[in-house]
Amino acid sequence: MHNQAVRESYIASCVKAIEECEIDDRLVIRPRTLMAVGDDVEAPSKGSVVGEGSLGFAGGISAQNRSDAENAFLFATLAANKQYPAEEQGKEWYLRFREVMTQAGWTPVTKYYSDLDVAGTSVRMDKLVLEILGSVIAGAALPGPATALMLKVAGDAIAALQKRDTAALTVYERNLLQHGVGGISAGACVEVNGEAIMALGAVRFQRKNTSTKVLFVDVDVRNVNLYRGETVFVKNTLKADLVRENIKNKLIAHSDKIVDIEI
Repeated sequence: MHNQAVRESYIASCVKAIEECEIDDRLVIRPRTLMAVGDDVEAPSKGSVVGEGSLGFAGGISAQNRSDAENAFLFATLAANKQYPAEEQGKEWYLRFREVMTQAGWTPVTKYYSDLDVAGTSVRMDKLVLEILGSVIAGAALPGPATALMLKVAGDAIAALQKRDTAALTVYERNLLQHGVGGISAGACVEVNGEAIMALGAVRFQRKNTSTKVLFVDVDVRNVNLYRGETVFVKNTLKADLVRENIKNKLIAHSDKIVDIEI
């Protein structure tokens, strides 16, 4: 009875935190909304631009889990942007992002954040963030097929995003520039035995120049301080169910920050 009361109190506190969480209000009109249930036909893999990140999804993931993953990721990103907007607040940003993801129903089971040293004078950010994601997935102790699948869907999403003159890339670059190009993320989502799992690799950076291009171009690391974040989230269905509508309502004005990647 005591444990049940503690659980109910904790979940109630998460719902309250989501209700009180502030994100910027920005009125937009866009045909596709966050409430869409997804496609009827499952493709081998799917991808989405979500705020400043890309998410890849295994074909067998449910429409509800995909929607919950996208919405929680965007909501946590916007909440962290609101509270810690400065580039030098990368660590604080990432801790706030993880905190809100937890409140939104995605529990971190592994987490890591540190400075990042890169050999040489330049690096491709898309390759770097995939390398970090690969490290996250390798350490997640998932069944062998799930590990390979997560790496594939994340790589598919990034590769599809790399095609120039696509709506997804346009949205992604716009999302980055709106927040001052302070970081990029790549994630992969699968279902293992009915449980939704999201692995996420992130690069946060503090620039010493005014460059606005960081994806699919060589970045001079002599002018950038880099930080890496790694997290594996497991969906808490009970908590996600209770906060879903609150999150959707808060994201109505930001629905243009999510767009499908054609893979």
